[in-house]
Amino acid sequence: MAKKKKSSGKKSIVRKSGRSSSKKKNVTQVDRDVSTFWNRDVGLEPSQLKFLRYITIGLCLIMALLSTRVGLNGDDDVQANYSNDLPSFYTSFGSDTTCFESGAEIKYYGALFELITGASNKVLGFEKDEPAYYSVRHIWNAIFGAIAMYFMAMLLGEIAGFRAALLGLGMIFFSMRFLGHSFFNPKDIPFAAGYMVSVYYIYLLVKHMPAPGRRIWMGLAAGIAMSVGVRVGGVLVIAYLGLFLGLYFLYKYGLGGIFKDMDRLKKYVLSLVVPSAVGLVASLLVWPYGLVNPFENIPESFEAFANFQTAIKVLFAGEMVWSAHIPFRYILTWMLITFPIFSLVGLVGFLVFSRGIFTRFNPFAVIIASFAAIFPIVYVLLKGSALYDGWRHFLFVYPSIIIMVTLAWEYALQRFGTTEKMKYVVFGLLGLTALDSALFLVRNSSLPYVYFNPTVGGIKGATGDYELDYWGASVKQAIEWLDDEGIIGTDMTDTVTITSNFSHAAQVYTKKYGGKVQVNYVRWRQRNDRKWDYGIFINRFVDGSYIRNGYWPTSKTIHTLKANGAPIAIIEKADDPDFAYLGSEGIRQQNWQAALTNYQKEVEAHPDNELAWTGIGMAYLNLNQPQPAKAPLDKALEITPENQNALNFLGYYHFVTNQHNEARTVLTRAIELHSTNVTAMLYLGRIEALAQNYPKALEYANDCINTNANFGQCYQLAADVYDAMGDPANAQAYRNALSQLGGGR
Repeated sequence: MAKKKKSSGKKSIVRKSGRSSSKKKNVTQVDRDVSTFWNRDVGLEPSQLKFLRYITIGLCLIMALLSTRVGLNGDDDVQANYSNDLPSFYTSFGSDTTCFESGAEIKYYGALFELITGASNKVLGFEKDEPAYYSVRHIWNAIFGAIAMYFMAMLLGEIAGFRAALLGLGMIFFSMRFLGHSFFNPKDIPFAAGYMVSVYYIYLLVKHMPAPGRRIWMGLAAGIAMSVGVRVGGVLVIAYLGLFLGLYFLYKYGLGGIFKDMDRLKKYVLSLVVPSAVGLVASLLVWPYGLVNPFENIPESFEAFANFQTAIKVLFAGEMVWSAHIPFRYILTWMLITFPIFSLVGLVGFLVFSRGIFTRFNPFAVIIASFAAIFPIVYVLLKGSALYDGWRHFLFVYPSIIIMVTLAWEYALQRFGTTEKMKYVVFGLLGLTALDSALFLVRNSSLPYVYFNPTVGGIKGATGDYELDYWGASVKQAIEWLDDEGIIGTDMTDTVTITSNFSHAAQVYTKKYGGKVQVNYVRWRQRNDRKWDYGIFINRFVDGSYIRNGYWPTSKTIHTLKANGAPIAIIEKADDPDFAYLGSEGIRQQNWQAALTNYQKEVEAHPDNELAWTGIGMAYLNLNQPQPAKAPLDKALEITPENQNALNFLGYYHFVTNQHNEARTVLTRAIELHSTNVTAMLYLGRIEALAQNYPKALEYANDCINTNANFGQCYQLAADVYDAMGDPANAQAYRNALSQLGGGR
């Protein structure tokens, strides 16, 4: 005998309009029974929900404690300035807009996090030049990270129950990149929290339509306010809300439902408009630039982010590449080599078991979570946006990715863990895939964000091919080592000068020495240009070949900071006398013989100093002794094949010795590595002019001018070429442009 079909919720009905005798066509309105989908949701019992909250609070406390051990990030100076300047905007009722100039592009960001941390530091009495000020910021960062984790676990609990919620919470905690950034990333982690809150309440709202209730509306409004209150791109969650409400309405009622029941349609419209409006208004209250003129400044902010093309060199797959021209595979490669193994296995499992996952769990929930994880990545890949710092800017999708991962593991437990033995096998496999991450956290609790997984050989395998401590967090440990060694201290009598390529953090952590420690900023490639006693250098912007060839740490290194045995920062001690600095001073003063003498002494003591070898070649060329210049330039390029100055001088050597083909090869390589290299463009243009290839010479001259409009020699090159072509009018036009520059250089 057939079982009576159990039904809950509304039955599928077909309504007919008109009488049977009417000649009008019957109009149907679909009302699909979707209860079978929602009934798959497991949910959380009150006791389970309470336990989940306690666990999250416990994890939050651990994260807050660990966050105080983490150093400043490279953007903290700008963020702190923003936080410091915000109160005057509000106390002046918007007339003081100093906060708009706190840092480049900072006005386009919401100030939710900065207002909270600024108020906290104000109450506690901490100033932005004190380490404690940043500890407060880090603790709040951990809280926002925990919020993202909690709402991710809540959504998992709704979909697959308490065990899945706990699994997801454990997996995201042992995801080193997300955890590490939760300690000190004031943009991406608060945004991830707002995004996850929004996704959770979007799911609840759709589930409870057409009467979701005020609590869900307010929760969603809070998520929207958090998202947009950190980054204007948070309006994406409003688009998600409209998309999923619309699709759900059409699936359940069909197109006919739009016209047949206006009261019901009104409820859907209100569920879109009310939370969105409340959330947007709340976000504007914590976003000064959006608040003063929302109709102009919000679109302007969108345009600014859409056209954001940060031009920095990043180390990717062993090559230094421009962030504005990043390879398509960049973000996916970074995810592949830095996701924990359990996430990679889970994602593969999600694909393999996708049919079963969609059958066993609520497909609406799976679609919402998967879309929230995948869409932003696909969009950015197709758009070709500038990318840097790995997948830091995509941290907000990671909790949704963990939902997909957890559902795959939970499905495996339900399908294969039918016996205690098989259940232990699945849990054992999960434990093995989490072991690498867990051990990394234990060994590197102050720098978990530099984690690389075994697919690339861990962080040692990534060294020299990918950036490690790209935000300079290890400066804190470097200062602590100098203090532990007695090199600097509160009782010191002499002044010590420290230079660093992440100087702001060094300034903050040396404030307690009362001016006895002077801190300067210097780029790694210009480290000889300043006089200093100790140098703290993070291997960001250091050529990958330099690291891979064994020149990092350098021969001047007195201490190396490591993560799992991989060098991420070094402390150098300057020699006395400092021949590297004296050589640089000789070049600055155009005393070429002094530069040559001092640089030669430098390479005797430190043959790995590529800057000194380059300086020797430069000095010989300026002394009109080109022949001995080649060997030191070749040596510099042996150490750092991407050395722009060495390539330029070697190209110039070939140029002045009439080896134009060799010069063309070297200078072309220089432009391939550094597309803004105007010196290489100039000499390539001169080579083409000498070969009477005037169109090509003009092309180089104009490329040079377009790259740097103040580089006068390229105007002169263009004028000379037009003279050679018998075109005095155009030649004079370029000379006039040159004269407006004051003669150029």
